[in-house]
Amino acid sequence: MNRRQDIDPAAKLVAGFITVVGLLFWGFVASQTFRSLYDYAVARRYAPTPGVIEDVLIVNYPRAGPAYGFEFSYEVGGQVYRSRRVSVGPVDTQALARRWGRGTRVTVYYDPRDPRDAVLIRDLSLLRDWQWPAFLFLTLSPLLAYLLLRRYARR
Repeated sequence: MNRRQDIDPAAKLVAGFITVVGLLFWGFVASQTFRSLYDYAVARRYAPTPGVIEDVLIVNYPRAGPAYGFEFSYEVGGQVYRSRRVSVGPVDTQALARRWGRGTRVTVYYDPRDPRDAVLIRDLSLLRDWQWPAFLFLTLSPLLAYLLLRRYARR
């Protein structure tokens, strides 16, 4: 008797659903990871210019605690710009808030083609960024599952 005929149709449906949900989640994490890589590659070409922290914005979340944002200004070609984009990836804003207060002089990295696009930190951190380990885990886990199932499945 063929082994494929022994599989319950409900189990096939559940396995198919789990596979689709897993692929959608993997696609989301992969797209976020590749977006961060793209933003990092683009920001590496940004030009530096002096800037000033104009305001430190604080949002208190009931469960997570405070989150900080920064409004900064900088000058390019005689025109003053303002931005709130701190980094190309996740960053510990609480640590930055301890270092940067209102009036702190900072280096701003701006896009020479569009000076309105600027960041204060243009590097990615592999330690603080959840996307890297999640992407690697989600990419390698189906291979590991296949190898384990192949080895321990009834023959």
